[in-house]
Amino acid sequence: MYKPWLSTTSAPLRPLDRPVWVDLDKLYGEPDDSTAGVDDPDPGGYLKATGRVPGTLKWWNRAVDGRWFGRVDFAVCDSYGAVQAYHQGVLVPAAALSPRHSEPR
Repeated sequence: MYKPWLSTTSAPLRPLDRPVWVDLDKLYGEPDDSTAGVDDPDPGGYLKATGRVPGTLKWWNRAVDGRWFGRVDFAVCDSYGAVQAYHQGVLVPAAALSPRHSEPR
């Protein structure tokens, strides 16, 4: 009987829990000129879906075509920094991830 490799290990795998930066421009794409409301004043409730946000890399997954994706927990905030959406286990292309080194104390 075939047993997957993971079923033969004695201890369950633990998440990586590595701090990373998630590049929202690479994940969601950069806004273009045709985006409705680009020139509207910001009332504060809009999502800030550009730039980099801190995240936690939980796992790596590989696609059948060879690409790597990280399963990442991260939050998207509004222009005032209030969390509007917390994402858990989202598949993020490796190209949109970079290491986030801890600050020296």
